[in-house]
Amino acid sequence: NAPIGGETVYGLTKVDQEKLVLLWGKQISIPTVALRYSCTYGPRQSIFNPYTGVIAIFCTRLLNDMPPVLYEDGEQTRDFSFVEDIAHANLLAAQTDALDGLPVNVGSGHGVPIREVAQQISDALDIRIEPEANGEFRPGEMRHLTSDIARIRAAGYTPQVDLATGIGRYLDWIRSQTDVRDYFSEAADILRSKGIVHRVKVEG
Repeated sequence: NAPIGGETVYGLTKVDQEKLVLLWGKQISIPTVALRYSCTYGPRQSIFNPYTGVIAIFCTRLLNDMPPVLYEDGEQTRDFSFVEDIAHANLLAAQTDALDGLPVNVGSGHGVPIREVAQQISDALDIRIEPEANGEFRPGEMRHLTSDIARIRAAGYTPQVDLATGIGRYLDWIRSQTDVRDYFSEAADILRSKGIVHRVKVEG
């Protein structure tokens, strides 16, 4: 029941695309569902794209003996959804009429602090490097984001893969890759130069 925002350009494009698709489906009588995925992760998530999900970024940082970088204080929360659960949600949306014409949240329904995610990955890899919070933030980012999945649950959806299991399965895959590098550092410099990442100003 949270209001539909547009606090960032990215967020605004998502809202507009959703409205466009649902309206077009209604006008031409094609059953249409707008699935709102929470933070999706899992095997084959790119390790080369520095703008990919935080789990992939933390993994590549740690595997290169570098600390995970936390924006804000690391206590902001996100809802993580394993790729297989996302696939099941897509199949359900295609097979049921219960969700037609609706925006539908897809997630686990549980928010996890980003600092805790970094710790879980560190523990799973057995690489003891403390995450680094350097006072930076991205304007417009939501502090806490947890998906209300009541609508898709009512249609028969239940998340199957918890975060610890999902991280383990992602690590099994990433260990099989031969060229795991850190691409985040360079990308972070670009984000700063473009004013997408800001540093907290301390007065006094």
